[in-house]
Amino acid sequence: MVLPLFPLDVVAFPGMTVPLYVFEARYRRLVRWALEHEPNRFVLVLGRPQGVDGGATPLHGVGTVMDMVRVEEGDDGTFEVIAHAQERVAVEPSEREDVPEPDGSTRPLYFTPYTPLPLERDDPNEERIAAWDALEAFRRYAATVFAFDAETQIDANLPRDPLYQASLVCANLRVPSVSRQVLLEAPSLIARFRLAQKLMDERLAAHAPLTDDEP
Repeated sequence: MVLPLFPLDVVAFPGMTVPLYVFEARYRRLVRWALEHEPNRFVLVLGRPQGVDGGATPLHGVGTVMDMVRVEEGDDGTFEVIAHAQERVAVEPSEREDVPEPDGSTRPLYFTPYTPLPLERDDPNEERIAAWDALEAFRRYAATVFAFDAETQIDANLPRDPLYQASLVCANLRVPSVSRQVLLEAPSLIARFRLAQKLMDERLAAHAPLTDDEP
């Protein structure tokens, strides 16, 4: 089983909903391919900034399986897609399809074998402790970075499962995509919480007011 690859400057975590506007010919082909194959899936993967191999975009080695839950095609052939993030997978391009462009050239659509990379799960009590610490940091972070009622919104929308709690935190950090990729690639759920907490603590420290004994 293979899945088409959609490189974007986006990192998706389990449970996230991602809206997409698909206009490029090869990714319109991706949407049609996914609609023709059950379940309607593709892999969202973060691209790297420099191209290699004749212009092909190098990709990070871990991506996220996305289920298309709504697809609307425009009169011009573009698509508006709502996709829901599932598990992470290894990204190892093994097949390509050269998709024609309007100017007569072709651009590659890559496919990867479906190779799940399950997140390691540890002792539930240790996970709950790591989640509690990270969520406390997230509340402080939200109070500094987001709207005044962010803490209330967090509590109102907090999932029960620690896996999705981690996704809520990671998805809402104002960090570069490469930092989110590090979170996606964390070996375990506890490691993901701790990495997220480290990023938040660094941001909070940068915003902390100077004390009387500091220059």
